[in-house]
Amino acid sequence: MSDLFFRHPPQPQLLQQLAKGLLPQNHHLTRAVRLWVWLRWLYGDQGYAALPDGFTYADWRQAFFSPTHQDEKQNDILQHHEPNCACTKTTREWLKELNIAIDEWQESLKQHLSISDYDLENLLQERLFAQVRKSLQSDLNLLVDLNWLQRVPYSTGRSKNYRRVPVLPISQQPENRISDSNLTPQEQVYLVETLEMISFLDPAIPLLTEQIYPYPQKDTHRVFLYVDYLVHKSTQKQDEVDQLQGQLQEIWESGKISPLLMTYHSAHLGLIKECVIYPVCIYYMERAKYLCAYGSTPNSEINWHNYRLDRICSERLMPLNWTDPRVPQLLQEQYENNQLPTPTTVHTKLKQAWGFDFYKPSALMVLRFNQNFHQHYIRGTFLHHTFAPIDYHQATRLIKQHTPNPKHKNTLLDILQHRSPDDGYYQAQYRVNDYHVIRRLRALGAEVEVLLPWELRERIALDLQETWNYYSDKALVVCQANFDG
Repeated sequence: MSDLFFRHPPQPQLLQQLAKGLLPQNHHLTRAVRLWVWLRWLYGDQGYAALPDGFTYADWRQAFFSPTHQDEKQNDILQHHEPNCACTKTTREWLKELNIAIDEWQESLKQHLSISDYDLENLLQERLFAQVRKSLQSDLNLLVDLNWLQRVPYSTGRSKNYRRVPVLPISQQPENRISDSNLTPQEQVYLVETLEMISFLDPAIPLLTEQIYPYPQKDTHRVFLYVDYLVHKSTQKQDEVDQLQGQLQEIWESGKISPLLMTYHSAHLGLIKECVIYPVCIYYMERAKYLCAYGSTPNSEINWHNYRLDRICSERLMPLNWTDPRVPQLLQEQYENNQLPTPTTVHTKLKQAWGFDFYKPSALMVLRFNQNFHQHYIRGTFLHHTFAPIDYHQATRLIKQHTPNPKHKNTLLDILQHRSPDDGYYQAQYRVNDYHVIRRLRALGAEVEVLLPWELRERIALDLQETWNYYSDKALVVCQANFDG
Protein backbone atom coordinates (compact mmCIF):
# COMPACT_ATOMS: atom_id res chain seq x y z
CA MET A 1 0.00 0.00 0.00
CA SER A 2 3.01 2.31 -0.28
CA ASP A 3 1.52 3.75 -3.47
CA LEU A 4 -0.67 5.89 -1.19
CA PHE A 5 2.34 8.21 -0.77
CA PHE A 6 2.31 8.95 -4.52
CA ARG A 7 -1.37 9.76 -5.05
CA HIS A 8 -0.68 13.48 -4.73
CA PRO A 9 1.43 15.68 -7.03
CA PRO A 10 5.19 15.46 -6.52
CA GLN A 11 5.74 18.18 -3.91
CA PRO A 12 8.79 20.50 -4.13
CA GLN A 13 10.36 19.02 -0.97
CA LEU A 14 10.20 15.50 -2.37
CA LEU A 15 11.58 16.63 -5.73
CA GLN A 16 14.43 18.38 -3.92
CA GLN A 17 15.21 15.14 -2.11
CA LEU A 18 15.15 13.13 -5.35
CA ALA A 19 17.39 15.70 -7.04
CA LYS A 20 19.81 15.77 -4.09
CA GLY A 21 19.06 19.45 -3.54
CA LEU A 22 20.20 20.51 -7.03
CA LEU A 23 16.93 22.14 -8.10
CA PRO A 24 15.83 24.32 -9.85
CA GLN A 25 18.22 23.34 -12.69
CA ASN A 26 15.95 22.09 -15.46
CA HIS A 27 17.64 18.77 -16.18
CA HIS A 28 17.67 17.91 -12.48
CA LEU A 29 13.97 18.78 -12.17
CA THR A 30 13.10 16.55 -15.14
CA ARG A 31 15.00 13.68 -13.61
CA ALA A 32 13.42 14.23 -10.20
CA VAL A 33 9.93 14.04 -11.73
CA ARG A 34 10.96 10.91 -13.64
CA LEU A 35 12.18 9.33 -10.39
CA TRP A 36 8.83 10.17 -8.82
CA VAL A 37 7.10 8.28 -11.66
CA TRP A 38 9.54 5.40 -11.11
CA LEU A 39 8.54 5.24 -7.44
CA ARG A 40 4.84 5.65 -8.11
CA TRP A 41 4.97 2.69 -10.51
CA LEU A 42 7.26 0.44 -8.43
CA TYR A 43 5.29 0.96 -5.21
CA GLY A 44 1.87 0.96 -6.88
CA ASP A 45 -0.50 -1.88 -7.62
CA GLN A 46 0.73 -2.17 -11.20
CA GLY A 47 4.35 -2.51 -10.14
CA TYR A 48 3.64 -5.06 -7.41
CA ALA A 49 1.59 -7.12 -9.88
CA ALA A 50 4.29 -7.00 -12.59
CA LEU A 51 7.47 -7.42 -10.53
CA PRO A 52 8.50 -9.46 -7.49
CA ASP A 53 10.32 -7.74 -4.65
CA GLY A 54 13.65 -8.72 -6.23
CA PHE A 55 14.03 -7.65 -9.87
CA THR A 56 16.62 -6.70 -12.49
CA TYR A 57 16.66 -3.78 -14.89
CA ALA A 58 15.65 -6.20 -17.65
CA ASP A 59 12.65 -7.37 -15.59
CA TRP A 60 11.51 -3.77 -15.11
CA ARG A 61 12.10 -2.84 -18.77
CA GLN A 62 10.01 -5.78 -19.99
CA ALA A 63 7.14 -4.92 -17.63
CA PHE A 64 7.25 -1.14 -18.06
CA PHE A 65 7.71 -0.61 -21.82
CA SER A 66 6.00 -2.13 -24.84
CA PRO A 67 7.57 -5.22 -26.53
CA THR A 68 8.82 -3.09 -29.46
CA HIS A 69 10.68 -0.59 -27.26
CA GLN A 70 14.42 -0.20 -27.88
CA ASP A 71 16.65 1.60 -25.40
CA GLU A 72 20.14 1.25 -26.89
CA LYS A 73 20.17 4.35 -29.14
CA GLN A 74 18.60 7.74 -28.44
CA ASN A 75 17.42 8.14 -32.06
CA ASP A 76 15.51 4.83 -31.90
CA ILE A 77 13.77 5.99 -28.73
CA LEU A 78 12.82 9.41 -30.09
CA GLN A 79 11.42 7.87 -33.28
CA HIS A 80 9.38 5.32 -31.32
CA HIS A 81 5.79 6.57 -31.18
CA GLU A 82 3.76 3.55 -30.17
CA PRO A 83 0.98 5.11 -28.07
CA ASN A 84 0.97 2.30 -25.49
CA CYS A 85 4.67 2.57 -24.74
CA ALA A 86 5.68 4.42 -21.59
CA CYS A 87 8.54 6.17 -23.39
CA THR A 88 6.04 8.26 -25.41
CA LYS A 89 4.27 9.73 -22.37
CA THR A 90 4.99 13.32 -21.45
CA THR A 91 5.15 14.72 -17.95
CA ARG A 92 1.69 16.21 -18.50
CA GLU A 93 0.29 12.78 -19.40
CA TRP A 94 1.83 11.12 -16.34
CA LEU A 95 0.27 13.79 -14.10
CA LYS A 96 -3.12 13.50 -15.81
CA GLU A 97 -3.23 9.81 -14.91
CA LEU A 98 -3.62 10.91 -11.29
CA ASN A 99 -6.20 13.60 -12.10
CA ILE A 100 -3.74 16.17 -10.76
CA ALA A 101 -4.65 19.84 -11.12
CA ILE A 102 -1.62 20.76 -13.20
CA ASP A 103 -2.11 24.53 -12.87
CA GLU A 104 -2.03 24.29 -9.07
CA TRP A 105 1.04 22.06 -9.19
CA GLN A 106 2.84 24.55 -11.44
CA GLU A 107 2.06 27.40 -9.05
CA SER A 108 3.45 25.37 -6.15
CA LEU A 109 6.69 24.72 -8.05
CA LYS A 110 7.05 28.40 -8.98
CA GLN A 111 6.64 29.45 -5.35
CA HIS A 112 9.36 27.11 -4.09
CA LEU A 113 11.79 26.60 -6.99
CA SER A 114 11.81 29.98 -8.80
CA ILE A 115 11.14 28.35 -12.16
CA SER A 116 9.76 30.24 -15.17
CA ASP A 117 6.54 29.48 -17.05
CA TYR A 118 8.63 28.71 -20.14
CA ASP A 119 10.73 26.10 -18.33
CA LEU A 120 7.61 24.59 -16.76
CA GLU A 121 5.92 24.21 -20.12
CA ASN A 122 9.02 22.48 -21.49
CA LEU A 123 8.96 20.15 -18.50
CA LEU A 124 5.32 19.26 -19.13
CA GLN A 125 6.10 18.40 -22.76
CA GLU A 126 9.14 16.30 -21.86
CA ARG A 127 8.98 12.57 -22.66
CA LEU A 128 10.32 11.46 -19.30
CA PHE A 129 11.35 7.92 -20.21
CA ALA A 130 12.71 8.58 -23.69
CA GLN A 131 16.13 7.68 -22.30
CA VAL A 132 18.85 5.20 -23.20
CA ARG A 133 19.48 2.16 -21.03
CA LYS A 134 22.52 3.73 -19.37
CA SER A 135 20.49 6.71 -18.11
CA LEU A 136 17.65 4.55 -16.79
CA GLN A 137 20.09 2.16 -15.12
CA SER A 138 21.61 5.24 -13.51
CA ASP A 139 18.15 6.20 -12.21
CA LEU A 140 17.88 2.83 -10.47
CA ASN A 141 21.29 3.28 -8.90
CA LEU A 142 20.36 6.76 -7.70
CA LEU A 143 17.20 5.40 -6.06
CA VAL A 144 19.42 2.91 -4.25
CA ASP A 145 21.74 5.71 -3.11
CA LEU A 146 18.72 7.66 -1.83
CA ASN A 147 17.44 4.56 0.05
CA TRP A 148 14.26 4.25 -2.03
CA LEU A 149 15.50 0.84 -3.27
CA GLN A 150 17.91 -1.80 -2.02
CA ARG A 151 20.59 -3.56 -4.05
CA VAL A 152 20.55 -7.36 -3.86
CA PRO A 153 23.78 -9.08 -4.98
CA TYR A 154 23.77 -11.98 -7.41
CA SER A 155 25.40 -15.18 -6.24
CA THR A 156 28.36 -14.17 -8.42
CA GLY A 157 28.80 -11.02 -6.39
CA ARG A 158 27.58 -8.59 -9.08
CA SER A 159 25.07 -6.15 -7.58
CA LYS A 160 22.46 -5.80 -10.31
CA ASN A 161 19.35 -6.98 -8.53
CA TYR A 162 17.04 -4.46 -6.87
CA ARG A 163 14.43 -4.76 -4.15
CA ARG A 164 11.77 -2.46 -2.69
CA VAL A 165 12.49 -1.12 0.78
CA PRO A 166 10.19 -1.98 3.71
CA VAL A 167 10.32 1.62 5.03
CA LEU A 168 10.15 4.58 2.65
CA PRO A 169 12.95 7.10 3.33
CA ILE A 170 10.50 9.99 3.51
CA SER A 171 9.97 8.89 7.13
CA GLN A 172 13.70 9.28 7.76
CA GLN A 173 13.81 12.96 6.73
CA PRO A 174 12.47 14.97 9.70
CA GLU A 175 13.65 18.17 8.09
CA ASN A 176 11.27 17.54 5.17
CA ARG A 177 8.11 18.04 7.15
CA ILE A 178 4.97 18.32 5.14
CA SER A 179 3.93 21.94 5.27
CA ASP A 180 0.36 23.13 5.23
CA SER A 181 1.40 25.70 2.64
CA ASN A 182 1.92 22.87 0.14
CA LEU A 183 -1.22 20.84 0.80
CA THR A 184 -4.85 21.86 0.67
CA PRO A 185 -6.90 21.30 3.85
CA GLN A 186 -8.53 18.27 2.24
CA GLU A 187 -5.11 16.83 1.42
CA GLN A 188 -3.89 17.37 4.97
CA VAL A 189 -6.79 15.39 6.44
CA TYR A 190 -6.43 12.73 3.75
CA LEU A 191 -2.72 12.37 4.48
CA VAL A 192 -3.21 11.96 8.23
CA GLU A 193 -5.89 9.32 7.68
CA THR A 194 -3.72 7.58 5.08
CA LEU A 195 -0.67 7.40 7.32
CA GLU A 196 -2.75 6.06 10.19
CA MET A 197 -4.18 3.38 7.90
CA ILE A 198 -0.76 2.48 6.50
CA SER A 199 0.63 1.95 9.99
CA PHE A 200 -2.06 -0.70 10.43
CA LEU A 201 -1.64 -2.31 7.02
CA ASP A 202 2.11 -2.67 7.44
CA PRO A 203 3.76 -2.23 10.86
CA ALA A 204 7.13 -1.80 9.13
CA ILE A 205 5.99 1.64 7.98
CA PRO A 206 6.11 4.05 10.95
CA LEU A 207 3.29 6.41 11.74
CA LEU A 208 4.21 9.83 10.35
CA THR A 209 1.52 12.08 11.75
CA GLU A 210 3.99 13.82 14.03
CA GLN A 211 5.81 14.97 10.89
CA ILE A 212 2.77 16.93 9.77
CA TYR A 213 2.21 19.03 12.87
CA PRO A 214 2.03 17.98 16.52
CA TYR A 215 0.33 21.32 17.26
CA PRO A 216 -0.75 24.34 15.21
CA GLN A 217 2.26 26.22 13.88
CA LYS A 218 0.40 29.32 12.82
CA ASP A 219 -3.07 30.81 12.82
CA THR A 220 -3.73 29.85 9.18
CA HIS A 221 -3.61 26.13 10.04
CA ARG A 222 -7.30 25.34 10.61
CA VAL A 223 -7.79 21.65 9.77
CA PHE A 224 -7.09 19.11 12.54
CA LEU A 225 -7.76 15.46 13.12
CA TYR A 226 -8.39 14.13 16.61
CA VAL A 227 -8.80 10.42 17.27
CA ASP A 228 -10.40 8.74 20.28
CA TYR A 229 -8.61 5.49 21.03
CA LEU A 230 -11.21 3.12 22.45
CA VAL A 231 -8.28 0.79 23.05
CA HIS A 232 -5.46 3.11 24.04
CA LYS A 233 -2.06 2.67 22.42
CA SER A 234 -0.32 2.40 25.79
CA THR A 235 -2.28 -0.75 26.69
CA GLN A 236 -1.61 -2.60 23.47
CA LYS A 237 2.11 -3.46 23.79
CA GLN A 238 2.57 -1.92 20.36
CA ASP A 239 5.98 -3.44 19.63
CA GLU A 240 4.75 -6.95 20.41
CA VAL A 241 1.58 -6.39 18.39
CA ASP A 242 3.57 -5.21 15.37
CA GLN A 243 5.91 -8.18 15.75
CA LEU A 244 2.98 -10.61 15.77
CA GLN A 245 1.41 -8.93 12.76
CA GLY A 246 4.73 -9.06 10.93
CA GLN A 247 5.08 -12.77 11.68
CA LEU A 248 1.56 -13.44 10.42
CA GLN A 249 2.16 -11.49 7.23
CA GLU A 250 5.34 -13.49 6.59
CA ILE A 251 3.36 -16.71 7.02
CA TRP A 252 0.65 -15.57 4.60
CA GLU A 253 3.16 -14.33 2.03
CA SER A 254 5.02 -17.64 2.13
CA GLY A 255 1.92 -19.46 0.87
CA LYS A 256 2.57 -22.26 3.38
CA ILE A 257 0.04 -21.62 6.14
CA SER A 258 0.12 -24.15 8.94
CA PRO A 259 -1.78 -24.41 12.25
CA LEU A 260 -0.37 -22.19 14.99
CA LEU A 261 -0.10 -22.79 18.73
CA MET A 262 -0.49 -19.71 20.90
CA THR A 263 -1.35 -18.69 24.45
CA TYR A 264 -4.28 -16.29 24.71
CA HIS A 265 -5.68 -14.19 27.55
CA SER A 266 -9.46 -14.04 27.29
CA ALA A 267 -10.75 -10.99 29.13
CA HIS A 268 -14.34 -12.21 28.75
CA LEU A 269 -13.63 -15.55 30.43
CA GLY A 270 -10.93 -14.25 32.74
CA LEU A 271 -8.47 -17.01 31.89
CA ILE A 272 -5.33 -17.78 29.91
CA LYS A 273 -5.54 -20.72 27.56
CA GLU A 274 -3.58 -22.41 24.80
CA CYS A 275 -5.31 -22.36 21.43
CA VAL A 276 -4.45 -24.07 18.15
CA ILE A 277 -5.70 -21.96 15.29
CA TYR A 278 -5.56 -21.52 11.53
CA PRO A 279 -4.91 -17.80 10.88
CA VAL A 280 -7.08 -16.22 8.18
CA CYS A 281 -6.87 -12.41 8.31
CA ILE A 282 -6.48 -9.35 10.53
CA TYR A 283 -9.14 -6.72 11.18
CA TYR A 284 -8.73 -3.23 12.59
CA MET A 285 -11.65 -2.58 14.94
CA GLU A 286 -11.99 0.24 17.46
CA ARG A 287 -8.27 1.04 17.25
CA ALA A 288 -7.23 -2.55 18.02
CA LYS A 289 -6.02 -5.33 15.76
CA TYR A 290 -7.89 -8.64 15.74
CA LEU A 291 -6.80 -11.94 14.23
CA CYS A 292 -9.71 -13.84 12.66
CA ALA A 293 -8.86 -17.52 13.02
CA TYR A 294 -10.49 -20.95 13.03
CA GLY A 295 -9.63 -23.68 15.52
CA SER A 296 -9.79 -24.31 19.26
CA THR A 297 -11.23 -21.25 20.99
CA PRO A 298 -10.91 -20.01 24.61
CA ASN A 299 -14.43 -21.43 25.09
CA SER A 300 -13.06 -24.95 24.37
CA GLU A 301 -15.02 -25.05 21.10
CA ILE A 302 -13.85 -25.71 17.56
CA ASN A 303 -15.01 -22.57 15.84
CA TRP A 304 -14.09 -19.14 14.55
CA HIS A 305 -12.87 -16.53 17.00
CA ASN A 306 -11.53 -12.97 16.96
CA TYR A 307 -8.27 -12.76 18.92
CA ARG A 308 -7.07 -9.31 19.92
CA LEU A 309 -3.37 -9.24 19.11
CA ASP A 310 -2.33 -7.47 22.30
CA ARG A 311 -3.90 -10.31 24.33
CA ILE A 312 -1.86 -13.02 22.66
CA CYS A 313 0.65 -13.92 25.36
CA SER A 314 3.05 -15.85 23.12
CA GLU A 315 6.07 -13.91 21.94
CA ARG A 316 6.15 -16.14 18.88
CA LEU A 317 3.38 -18.12 17.21
CA MET A 318 4.48 -21.77 17.07
CA PRO A 319 3.79 -23.50 13.72
CA LEU A 320 2.51 -27.09 14.02
CA ASN A 321 2.56 -29.93 11.55
CA TRP A 322 -0.84 -30.87 10.17
CA THR A 323 -0.40 -34.36 11.65
CA ASP A 324 0.21 -32.98 15.15
CA PRO A 325 -2.40 -34.46 17.54
CA ARG A 326 -3.00 -31.00 19.01
CA VAL A 327 -4.56 -29.84 15.72
CA PRO A 328 -8.38 -30.14 16.02
CA GLN A 329 -9.85 -32.94 13.94
CA LEU A 330 -12.33 -30.64 12.18
CA LEU A 331 -9.46 -28.42 11.07
CA GLN A 332 -7.46 -31.44 9.88
CA GLU A 333 -10.45 -32.61 7.84
CA GLN A 334 -10.78 -29.18 6.20
CA TYR A 335 -7.10 -29.32 5.29
CA GLU A 336 -7.38 -32.84 3.84
CA ASN A 337 -10.47 -31.86 1.81
CA ASN A 338 -8.83 -28.64 0.60
CA GLN A 339 -11.59 -26.62 2.29
CA LEU A 340 -9.59 -24.38 4.60
CA PRO A 341 -11.28 -21.05 5.44
CA THR A 342 -10.28 -17.93 3.53
CA PRO A 343 -10.71 -14.15 4.02
CA THR A 344 -13.65 -14.38 1.60
CA THR A 345 -15.40 -16.56 4.19
CA VAL A 346 -14.99 -13.81 6.78
CA HIS A 347 -16.16 -11.02 4.44
CA THR A 348 -19.23 -13.03 3.46
CA LYS A 349 -20.20 -13.68 7.07
CA LEU A 350 -19.69 -10.03 8.01
CA LYS A 351 -22.10 -8.97 5.28
CA GLN A 352 -24.74 -11.47 6.37
CA ALA A 353 -25.38 -9.83 9.74
CA TRP A 354 -24.48 -6.69 11.68
CA GLY A 355 -21.74 -7.37 14.22
CA PHE A 356 -18.03 -8.07 14.38
CA ASP A 357 -18.42 -11.52 15.98
CA PHE A 358 -19.36 -13.05 12.63
CA TYR A 359 -19.31 -16.59 14.04
CA LYS A 360 -22.24 -15.99 16.41
CA PRO A 361 -25.84 -16.86 15.42
CA SER A 362 -27.86 -14.12 13.71
CA ALA A 363 -31.38 -12.92 14.36
CA LEU A 364 -33.84 -10.37 13.03
CA MET A 365 -33.77 -6.92 14.63
CA VAL A 366 -36.43 -4.20 14.34
CA LEU A 367 -35.57 -0.69 15.52
CA ARG A 368 -37.55 2.51 15.92
CA PHE A 369 -35.87 5.94 15.80
CA ASN A 370 -37.49 9.13 17.07
CA GLN A 371 -38.77 11.16 14.14
CA ASN A 372 -36.48 14.20 14.42
CA PHE A 373 -33.39 12.14 15.15
CA HIS A 374 -34.19 9.85 12.23
CA GLN A 375 -34.61 12.70 9.78
CA HIS A 376 -31.36 14.43 10.76
CA TYR A 377 -28.98 11.57 11.58
CA ILE A 378 -30.24 8.17 10.38
CA ARG A 379 -32.05 8.62 7.07
CA GLY A 380 -29.73 8.00 4.15
CA THR A 381 -26.88 6.59 6.27
CA PHE A 382 -25.29 3.15 5.99
CA LEU A 383 -25.22 1.00 9.11
CA HIS A 384 -24.96 -2.47 7.59
CA HIS A 385 -25.74 -4.31 4.36
CA THR A 386 -28.91 -5.77 5.94
CA PHE A 387 -30.03 -2.47 7.52
CA ALA A 388 -33.14 -1.38 5.60
CA PRO A 389 -36.06 0.99 6.24
CA ILE A 390 -39.55 -0.42 6.72
CA ASP A 391 -42.89 1.24 7.35
CA TYR A 392 -45.09 1.12 10.46
CA HIS A 393 -47.26 -1.72 9.11
CA GLN A 394 -44.25 -3.85 8.19
CA ALA A 395 -42.96 -3.44 11.75
CA THR A 396 -46.31 -4.70 13.06
CA ARG A 397 -46.21 -7.71 10.75
CA LEU A 398 -42.62 -8.63 11.69
CA ILE A 399 -43.49 -8.50 15.40
CA LYS A 400 -46.36 -10.92 14.80
CA GLN A 401 -44.20 -13.29 12.75
CA HIS A 402 -41.07 -13.33 14.91
CA THR A 403 -42.33 -13.24 18.51
CA PRO A 404 -43.24 -16.82 19.46
CA ASN A 405 -44.23 -16.00 23.05
CA PRO A 406 -47.90 -14.76 22.92
CA LYS A 407 -47.49 -12.59 26.02
CA HIS A 408 -44.43 -10.84 24.61
CA LYS A 409 -46.13 -10.46 21.25
CA ASN A 410 -49.19 -8.75 22.75
CA THR A 411 -46.98 -6.47 24.83
CA LEU A 412 -44.96 -5.37 21.79
CA LEU A 413 -48.05 -4.81 19.65
CA ASP A 414 -49.62 -2.72 22.41
CA ILE A 415 -46.43 -0.66 22.69
CA LEU A 416 -46.32 -0.14 18.95
CA GLN A 417 -49.87 1.21 18.94
CA HIS A 418 -48.62 4.08 21.11
CA ARG A 419 -45.73 4.93 18.75
CA SER A 420 -45.96 7.39 15.89
CA PRO A 421 -46.16 5.97 12.33
CA ASP A 422 -43.98 8.94 11.32
CA ASP A 423 -40.99 7.66 13.29
CA GLY A 424 -38.18 5.82 11.50
CA TYR A 425 -38.51 2.01 11.44
CA TYR A 426 -35.72 -0.34 10.30
CA GLN A 427 -34.99 -4.02 10.11
CA ALA A 428 -31.60 -5.73 10.10
CA GLN A 429 -29.89 -9.04 10.75
CA TYR A 430 -27.53 -8.83 13.72
CA ARG A 431 -25.18 -11.13 15.62
CA VAL A 432 -26.75 -12.21 18.88
CA ASN A 433 -24.84 -10.96 21.96
CA ASP A 434 -22.31 -9.12 19.81
CA TYR A 435 -20.73 -6.53 22.10
CA HIS A 436 -20.20 -3.97 19.34
CA VAL A 437 -23.90 -3.99 18.46
CA ILE A 438 -24.92 -3.69 22.12
CA ARG A 439 -22.54 -0.80 22.67
CA ARG A 440 -23.83 1.03 19.59
CA LEU A 441 -27.44 0.73 20.78
CA ARG A 442 -26.49 1.90 24.27
CA ALA A 443 -24.76 4.94 22.80
CA LEU A 444 -27.93 5.96 20.92
CA GLY A 445 -29.82 6.01 24.23
CA ALA A 446 -33.38 7.28 24.11
CA GLU A 447 -33.16 8.08 20.39
CA VAL A 448 -33.65 4.41 19.47
CA GLU A 449 -36.02 1.70 20.67
CA VAL A 450 -35.47 -2.03 20.12
CA LEU A 451 -38.75 -3.65 19.10
CA LEU A 452 -37.33 -7.03 18.10
CA PRO A 453 -36.12 -9.38 19.38
CA TRP A 454 -37.68 -9.43 22.82
CA GLU A 455 -34.48 -10.71 24.48
CA LEU A 456 -32.41 -7.81 23.13
CA ARG A 457 -35.09 -5.32 24.12
CA GLU A 458 -35.04 -6.70 27.68
CA ARG A 459 -31.25 -6.51 27.84
CA ILE A 460 -31.17 -2.87 26.75
CA ALA A 461 -33.96 -2.06 29.18
CA LEU A 462 -32.06 -3.70 32.05
CA ASP A 463 -28.90 -1.76 31.16
CA LEU A 464 -30.84 1.51 31.20
CA GLN A 465 -32.49 0.60 34.51
CA GLU A 466 -29.14 -0.10 36.14
CA THR A 467 -27.84 3.19 34.79
CA TRP A 468 -30.85 5.02 36.16
CA ASN A 469 -30.22 3.47 39.58
CA TYR A 470 -26.99 5.45 39.77
CA TYR A 471 -28.86 8.73 39.33
CA SER A 472 -32.18 8.11 41.09
CA ASP A 473 -33.18 9.93 44.28
CA LYS A 474 -32.82 6.70 46.25
CA ALA A 475 -29.22 6.30 45.07
CA LEU A 476 -28.46 9.89 46.08
CA VAL A 477 -29.88 9.28 49.57
CA VAL A 478 -27.73 6.16 50.00
CA CYS A 479 -24.63 7.98 48.80
CA GLN A 480 -25.28 10.87 51.18
CA ALA A 481 -25.81 8.47 54.09
CA ASN A 482 -22.53 6.71 53.35
CA PHE A 483 -20.76 10.06 53.14
CA ASP A 484 -22.23 11.30 56.43
CA GLY A 485 -21.42 8.03 58.16
